[in-house]
Amino acid sequence: MWYFAWILGTLLACSFGIITALALEQSEANAAEKKAAKNGSEDVVR
Repeated sequence: MWYFAWILGTLLACSFGIITALALEQSEANAAEKKAAKNGSEDVVR
């Protein structure tokens, strides 16, 4: 049954990677939006 634990661990690691990538993308978008709002620009892609 070691393969079952190995598959679960691999899926968990992939899930963490995907969630981290989405979180980083969101934080970069928020930073760009704040920067644009600070400069008075409305050219923010959403």
